[in-house]
Amino acid sequence: MLQAEKTDRTHRELLKSAYCLFTERGFDRTAISDIVSLAGYSTGAFYRHYKSKSDILDELWTDFVEDFISDSIAGAMNADSLAQAMDFLVQRSITFFNHPLCSCYYQAGSISSAPMHFHMPAAAKDFTNMLFLLLQREYPHASEARLRTYASALHAVIIAYSSKAERDRDFSFEKNTIREIFLLLATQAGREDSQSPKK
Repeated sequence: MLQAEKTDRTHRELLKSAYCLFTERGFDRTAISDIVSLAGYSTGAFYRHYKSKSDILDELWTDFVEDFISDSIAGAMNADSLAQAMDFLVQRSITFFNHPLCSCYYQAGSISSAPMHFHMPAAAKDFTNMLFLLLQREYPHASEARLRTYASALHAVIIAYSSKAERDRDFSFEKNTIREIFLLLATQAGREDSQSPKK
């Protein structure tokens, strides 16, 4: 086996080991020694690939989010109606933030001496753009600026609602009401504001 292939295999096996341990035990109860032991490598091998335990979690998180968003986009774009797409995305967001890796990522940020800042990979922009395309498909005559603004607002609502269980925020969310608000936003996006002051 070529050295490059060995390096790639080691990298993948360390990732697999870390994923299993993080999702089963949590971030704080998993040591680097646990990761390398499960993968069958030395601590030195770990540090040839990662600077820290947070570093490997960050890679796992990015891969997970990108895959999840990609699947969510495909499902929403294949929905039969805008309402069906909205329902799918609200439920999908709950599934996302209930995933054990998400809890692990938040935990890592709360206990680290150099907290990891919650972030979405570049694929999150694709998610917002997908919302725009859904709205544009439903309302082809609405202005692009308007639809992109509504798409961003819808994305913000999804994130706020789905992350409520993990973040300590003074907000109240009830599923059916959130669904109602979400659908109202989506519907309102196609209505040009007749109350806007004329220039």
